[in-house]
Amino acid sequence: MSTEKETPLIVGLSMPQAQPDAAQLLQSAREDGYDYVTTDLPLSQEARSDVIALTGRWWRTSIVGNVPQCPPEALLKNLSKYIEWAIHMGIPAVILPSPPKDMVFEYAQVLQCLAIDAQSSNTQFWIRTLLNEESLQQYELLTRLCNGQPNIATMLIMEPLKPTNSMAAATASQIVMLHKAIGAHLKAVCFPTSVFLTNKRGYPTLAKSHQVLFTEALKRIGRTVRILIEGAPKHNIPTAGDGMGSTKCLPYLQYIRHIRQRPECVAALDTEEANLESGYLDSLQRPLQPLKDHLEFSMYETFEKDPVKYAKYQEACHMALLDGMSSMKPDAASPKMITIAVAGAGRGPLVMRAIKAFKSLNADPAAVVLRVFAVEKNPSAVVYLQSMAQHNDDWKGIVTVVHTDARKLTLRQLGGRKIDIVVSELLGSFGDNELSPECLDPLLASECCKPSTISIPMQYSTFVAPVSSVRLHTDARQQAQVPHEGAQTLGLQRAMETSYVVRTHAASQTHPEQVCWNFQHPAKETSMERAVSLDFAPDATFAAAAGSGYGALDPAIASIVSQIPAGSGGAVTLHGLLGSFTAVLYASKDRYCELSIAPHRFSEKMFSWFPIYFPFREPLHVPSGCNVGVKMWRKTADGRVWYEWCAKVHKHGETLAVTPIHNPKGRSSDVSL
Repeated sequence: MSTEKETPLIVGLSMPQAQPDAAQLLQSAREDGYDYVTTDLPLSQEARSDVIALTGRWWRTSIVGNVPQCPPEALLKNLSKYIEWAIHMGIPAVILPSPPKDMVFEYAQVLQCLAIDAQSSNTQFWIRTLLNEESLQQYELLTRLCNGQPNIATMLIMEPLKPTNSMAAATASQIVMLHKAIGAHLKAVCFPTSVFLTNKRGYPTLAKSHQVLFTEALKRIGRTVRILIEGAPKHNIPTAGDGMGSTKCLPYLQYIRHIRQRPECVAALDTEEANLESGYLDSLQRPLQPLKDHLEFSMYETFEKDPVKYAKYQEACHMALLDGMSSMKPDAASPKMITIAVAGAGRGPLVMRAIKAFKSLNADPAAVVLRVFAVEKNPSAVVYLQSMAQHNDDWKGIVTVVHTDARKLTLRQLGGRKIDIVVSELLGSFGDNELSPECLDPLLASECCKPSTISIPMQYSTFVAPVSSVRLHTDARQQAQVPHEGAQTLGLQRAMETSYVVRTHAASQTHPEQVCWNFQHPAKETSMERAVSLDFAPDATFAAAAGSGYGALDPAIASIVSQIPAGSGGAVTLHGLLGSFTAVLYASKDRYCELSIAPHRFSEKMFSWFPIYFPFREPLHVPSGCNVGVKMWRKTADGRVWYEWCAKVHKHGETLAVTPIHNPKGRSSDVSL
């Protein structure tokens, strides 16, 4: 798709000052093009010139506070005073030191209390974290102790490269740690000026491994991450003249923005589909209840913008029509009629695609004709369909609108014509979660269909994978305060036993997805219940190529992380499961058409479906070298369908941790038939 607009990259500057003066630094930094600056927070009540030089607007938008490094005891004693002043000034974020090694629990106790106080002012805390396993585990322990406070995040500090026998293995290890950090709520990346190398012209540059790392960070979270250049300028470029800028740090900013303009970053951040989905990033949505509720006009419009899904459906219809017509026996007396029923026609995009597929065959109208029945239960959508059937030249004489639930369609409503092809788009993010099996199987088994009737889709498989995401888990917990069906709040139990459709962003899929179950149409078994037991073995790459669990596997990242030695890795904390699906729209001996949101087979540029998130009530810590066992059930009873799920951590036959079974008997969430 074409580029619409560039997503801005927010870059700040932190420089040592004899006396903290955010006003002076901000003026110079903004002249150079920086977006924000940092300032050391005061401990005493000594006068500061910047307090009267800057209005509140600047403090609220362009200043990030910094808590100076100090001994652990002094830090714990004075931290509340630093934060109190930051909240008073409306500073949006405060950079905090890493957890003291021997005082993580004490640090967490103080930090959690301050984070709760800071929520009302939306003040974020960015914890300095080095990009190594020990620092990440310290930070991860801190966030678990703080119970996933939503305003506590990590700021990765890039370090100068250390000599190593294998730079490829070192880069691979850093990519995996970045992947894990994103799931741990990565909010900022800091580049000390000392980490920059010098190119042949004397300008700053990053080592190749740092370039790879930063490019991956931008591709993954470039729309939300904050960048910080920290330290005094290390590059004195005599030929640059005024090109050094007012801060003498302009070349660092220019280089960072140069990396941002790389084609792979532009492709990930600035395309039309990237702009369309930006409002959905990490936004939890309860799955649709298509049989219970009627969709609104605007929702139909949104779905119809997908450039891939309907092209795939047209391709599948074309294949089915080709195979069907090739088996027809010519009849000189009258043309053969092909009957297509679109189950759940909405505003008719599948109707239009079926007609286009037929027309692309250039069939002789004297030999074969098409009849399409647009079956729709939504009375408001039927008005649109009837208008199309009456006024659209492509529909006239071909399309008949039938206002009914597809499960209740009768042969009389079809004028006695049995259906050759049933086309539907009832798939949900988990394949069957919008009750496609419950809708299609009764129709295909009814008097309206033949034994040879083709269903598009023919079959679909659901997949699941563990996911690490402090952000998703925190947001799921916050759903507890959301009103439930206009009455009482949802409550914590229901919130954590409800599945959510979400465009994952600040998330990391930690293992390759595995298949749960599948459905075929026409059905080969009568039961619509399913159950599966899966086991996810330790993966040294932590499925880094799968990214957030949405989108295709990244072959470049897969190649890089393949250099990680087997058996390495480390611990990770899981916050739930991600569900996806792959659907075979049509398959025959010579033809095949599918669409998928599972990362291993993702249909590029398709955005009709986001993954589905099944939260764990409490985060599940997985020590290094442990397996993750997952059990899932699809249950049906009393006109309802629901899912149950649980997980365990085990090693060498010993169970180390378990989650409870979520949503037993569908007590918290279900889909109505």
